[in-house]
Amino acid sequence: MLSLDSTELTAADARFLAQTYAATHCPRLDRSAVALVVAELLSNAERHTVGTWRLAIRHSTRLLSIAVHDLGRLSPMPGTSALDGTGHFGLHIIRRLSHHFAVHTDATGKTVTAQWNLALP
Repeated sequence: MLSLDSTELTAADARFLAQTYAATHCPRLDRSAVALVVAELLSNAERHTVGTWRLAIRHSTRLLSIAVHDLGRLSPMPGTSALDGTGHFGLHIIRRLSHHFAVHTDATGKTVTAQWNLALP
């Protein structure tokens, strides 16, 4: 397990560490896809909430799980994607590149999780 906090490093550092973690522990997985999903999760946490974020990466023989917890209580909603620079592609990218996507809210904020199945079909 790898746990990173925004008080310890930048989102760019976290993205690099997540990519390295995936390459080391889940070599069959597209580590560029993992890095992009992490970038989008952290970008959403920084853009849409106030305060710190925490990134947790876990893996088993069957699953890679990347979760970002922030202090926001509102669930992310996919926006209408626009090519005018305003974005709204983040959740679409996360859902497209990961096998499972979930949001859990509680009294401390929300956790957005992306997962990949690692078991052979």
